Amino acid sequence: MGLRARHVAQVASSVRDARLEAARNVIEAANRHQVDAVVLAGDIFEDNLVEDRLVHQVVSVLEGSRAPVFVLPGNHDALTPDAVYHRASWKQRPARVFMLDGDAPVPIPGTSAVLLAAPLRQKKGMKDPTAQWRARADVDALRVGVAHGSLRIEGRHAADDFPIALDAVSRVGLDYLALGHWHGQYVHGERTAYAGAHEATKFGEDGSGQALLVELASRGAPPRLTPVSTGVLQWRTVELDLGQDAEREAERVLGLVRDTVQPGRTLLRLRTTGTSSEAATPVLERLEEGLLGRGALHVVLDRHDIARAEVEGVLAEVAASSPLVASLLKELSGPSPPGLADASEAGRLAARRLLSELVLEAWR
Repeated sequence: MGLRARHVAQVASSVRDARLEAARNVIEAANRHQVDAVVLAGDIFEDNLVEDRLVHQVVSVLEGSRAPVFVLPGNHDALTPDAVYHRASWKQRPARVFMLDGDAPVPIPGTSAVLLAAPLRQKKGMKDPTAQWRARADVDALRVGVAHGSLRIEGRHAADDFPIALDAVSRVGLDYLALGHWHGQYVHGERTAYAGAHEATKFGEDGSGQALLVELASRGAPPRLTPVSTGVLQWRTVELDLGQDAEREAERVLGLVRDTVQPGRTLLRLRTTGTSSEAATPVLERLEEGLLGRGALHVVLDRHDIARAEVEGVLAEVAASSPLVASLLKELSGPSPPGLADASEAGRLAARRLLSELVLEAWR
């Protein structure tokens, strides 16, 4: 909560409002499913500098929960001396909103379950926050771990990102490990999962905009995990190949999203590819205006197309030192055989475009 949203600065206020609405969706879903507890595994706030007004708004949302709410400090809202959680505005929360700010097991009222928490006290760290947890052979209660960091999966974690051992569940004898930090919902094995961010924060953030309903029948039984949609905004990416007819591509995209744009709730990223002419820019500008006119909240152009003049310049440069490329260009630029003009011309244009892309990619 309190996301700056500088990447969509023109609609940042709307994005922040949506996050508050999505938070209400989380609590409403929890009430609807009559859960025993709501667990928020860190990064409730963007940082410890958020305004008090937002803190009050979040407390107001949490007040609507019928079940106890357990809040873990993450790396964005770490339990530092200036933490949000030390403020008077947060301390005015209802008694059923608990802080997971210590090492002792925390019982969930009305159940036989306890929470093992690993609160963070700094922005970055190289230690596993679950390392201090210990196995207990004499415990009959359901044991649920709550931590914030990155599972130690090759290629998916950094050394200073609070790396969490993959054997944390078996090492401690947990029935379930609830993790925060990754924005996309991700389940690892039977008993470990990231619920993900309740609302997407940017384009390409697959798996966000959800919560997880976790059902634990008994000690040792595998948990049942059910995704629950909570997101408000749609973040969609649509590709346009400007190597084709730009006007036709724009019409295709307009038709594609016309019936799926939720007015005021859809952010679109138009990602361009191919070799483009000078006429492509005004076509894209008209497309952007058309999408905004049909209710899109925000449209951003993500241009990866290559200007035809640049391609021709590179081809000429390469051809000057490559007899093979020079020969191919000459062949593709020559006259079509009699009687095959239309088909041959289309084929040669396609072949020249492919050659251009291959040469440009190699040249880069």
